[in-house]
Amino acid sequence: MTRSRERVQWGIPCPRDAQQTIYVWLDALVNYLTSVGYPHSQHWRDRWPGTHIVGKDIVRFHAVYWPAFLMAAGIEPPQRVIAHAHWTSNKVKMSKSLGNVVDPFEAASTYDAATSVRERERASLSCAC
Repeated sequence: MTRSRERVQWGIPCPRDAQQTIYVWLDALVNYLTSVGYPHSQHWRDRWPGTHIVGKDIVRFHAVYWPAFLMAAGIEPPQRVIAHAHWTSNKVKMSKSLGNVVDPFEAASTYDAATSVRERERASLSCAC
Protein backbone atom coordinates (compact mmCIF):
# COMPACT_ATOMS: atom_id res chain seq x y z
CA MET A 1 0.00 0.00 0.00
CA THR A 2 1.38 3.34 -1.00
CA ARG A 3 0.46 7.02 -1.07
CA SER A 4 1.54 9.74 -3.45
CA ARG A 5 4.84 11.39 -2.47
CA GLU A 6 3.16 14.71 -3.26
CA ARG A 7 1.01 14.23 -0.14
CA VAL A 8 3.52 12.40 2.10
CA GLN A 9 7.17 13.28 1.52
CA TRP A 10 8.46 11.96 4.86
CA GLY A 11 7.45 8.30 4.41
CA ILE A 12 9.41 5.28 3.21
CA PRO A 13 10.06 5.67 -0.56
CA CYS A 14 8.56 2.86 -2.61
CA PRO A 15 11.46 0.92 -4.24
CA ARG A 16 9.56 0.33 -7.48
CA ASP A 17 7.97 3.78 -7.87
CA ALA A 18 9.74 6.97 -6.76
CA GLN A 19 6.42 8.84 -6.95
CA GLN A 20 4.93 6.72 -4.15
CA THR A 21 5.53 6.40 -0.39
CA ILE A 22 4.87 3.18 1.54
CA TYR A 23 1.98 3.68 3.93
CA VAL A 24 3.88 3.69 7.23
CA TRP A 25 0.92 2.61 9.35
CA LEU A 26 0.83 -0.72 7.54
CA ASP A 27 4.47 -1.30 8.40
CA ALA A 28 4.03 -0.12 12.01
CA LEU A 29 0.93 -2.19 12.69
CA VAL A 30 2.49 -5.40 11.34
CA ASN A 31 4.92 -5.17 14.27
CA TYR A 32 2.08 -6.25 16.57
CA LEU A 33 2.01 -9.62 14.83
CA THR A 34 5.75 -10.09 14.46
CA SER A 35 6.36 -9.15 18.11
CA VAL A 36 4.43 -12.27 19.18
CA GLY A 37 6.18 -14.53 16.68
CA TYR A 38 3.97 -14.39 13.58
CA PRO A 39 4.04 -16.37 11.33
CA HIS A 40 6.57 -19.01 12.45
CA SER A 41 5.69 -19.53 16.11
CA GLN A 42 2.79 -21.11 17.94
CA HIS A 43 3.35 -18.33 20.49
CA TRP A 44 1.46 -15.80 18.33
CA ARG A 45 -1.58 -18.08 18.08
CA ASP A 46 -1.67 -18.31 21.88
CA ARG A 47 -1.60 -14.51 22.18
CA TRP A 48 -3.74 -13.46 19.21
CA PRO A 49 -6.19 -11.82 18.88
CA GLY A 50 -5.68 -9.56 21.83
CA THR A 51 -6.91 -6.25 23.11
CA HIS A 52 -5.35 -3.06 21.77
CA ILE A 53 -5.02 -0.18 24.23
CA VAL A 54 -4.35 2.99 22.28
CA GLY A 55 -4.29 6.75 22.63
CA LYS A 56 -7.40 8.59 21.48
CA ASP A 57 -5.58 10.21 18.55
CA ILE A 58 -4.83 6.88 16.81
CA VAL A 59 -8.16 5.09 17.21
CA ARG A 60 -8.91 5.26 13.47
CA PHE A 61 -5.74 3.32 12.60
CA HIS A 62 -6.35 0.63 15.23
CA ALA A 63 -10.14 0.31 14.92
CA VAL A 64 -10.60 0.76 11.16
CA TYR A 65 -7.43 0.26 9.09
CA TRP A 66 -5.67 -2.43 11.14
CA PRO A 67 -8.72 -4.76 11.34
CA ALA A 68 -9.24 -4.28 7.58
CA PHE A 69 -5.58 -5.16 6.86
CA LEU A 70 -5.85 -8.25 9.06
CA MET A 71 -9.14 -9.47 7.58
CA ALA A 72 -7.72 -9.01 4.07
CA ALA A 73 -4.84 -11.29 5.11
CA GLY A 74 -7.25 -13.84 6.64
CA ILE A 75 -6.16 -13.03 10.21
CA GLU A 76 -8.64 -12.39 13.01
CA PRO A 77 -8.70 -8.73 14.14
CA PRO A 78 -8.23 -7.67 17.79
CA GLN A 79 -11.08 -8.68 20.08
CA ARG A 80 -11.46 -5.10 21.31
CA VAL A 81 -9.83 -1.70 21.06
CA ILE A 82 -9.72 0.45 24.19
CA ALA A 83 -8.93 4.13 23.71
CA HIS A 84 -7.62 6.30 26.51
CA ALA A 85 -7.09 10.01 26.88
CA HIS A 86 -3.57 11.41 26.81
CA TRP A 87 -1.39 10.80 29.84
CA THR A 88 0.27 13.88 31.21
CA SER A 89 3.32 14.66 33.30
CA ASN A 90 3.28 18.00 35.12
CA LYS A 91 0.08 18.82 33.20
CA VAL A 92 1.76 18.43 29.77
CA LYS A 93 0.96 15.57 27.36
CA MET A 94 3.68 12.93 27.64
CA SER A 95 5.84 12.71 24.57
CA LYS A 96 9.08 10.98 23.68
CA SER A 97 9.93 14.10 21.65
CA LEU A 98 9.55 16.35 24.70
CA GLY A 99 11.35 13.85 26.91
CA ASN A 100 8.73 14.14 29.67
CA VAL A 101 7.83 10.45 29.80
CA VAL A 102 7.65 8.49 33.03
CA ASP A 103 9.83 5.42 33.55
CA PRO A 104 7.23 2.63 34.04
CA PHE A 105 9.60 0.57 36.22
CA GLU A 106 10.24 3.52 38.51
CA ALA A 107 6.50 4.26 38.72
CA ALA A 108 5.70 0.59 39.44
CA SER A 109 8.18 0.57 42.31
CA THR A 110 6.48 3.66 43.80
CA TYR A 111 2.78 3.05 43.07
CA ASP A 112 0.60 -0.03 43.21
CA ALA A 113 -3.03 -0.79 42.47
CA ALA A 114 -4.05 0.51 45.90
CA THR A 115 -2.49 3.96 45.37
CA SER A 116 -5.16 6.61 45.62
CA VAL A 117 -6.00 9.07 42.88
CA ARG A 118 -4.95 11.89 45.20
CA GLU A 119 -1.46 10.42 45.59
CA ARG A 120 -1.09 10.02 41.82
CA GLU A 121 -2.19 13.59 41.22
CA ARG A 122 0.26 14.82 43.83
CA ALA A 123 3.01 13.09 41.83
CA SER A 124 1.63 14.91 38.73
CA LEU A 125 0.67 11.74 36.91
CA SER A 126 -2.83 12.21 35.60
CA CYS A 127 -5.07 11.47 32.69
CA ALA A 128 -6.10 14.43 30.50
CA CYS A 129 -9.64 13.18 29.95
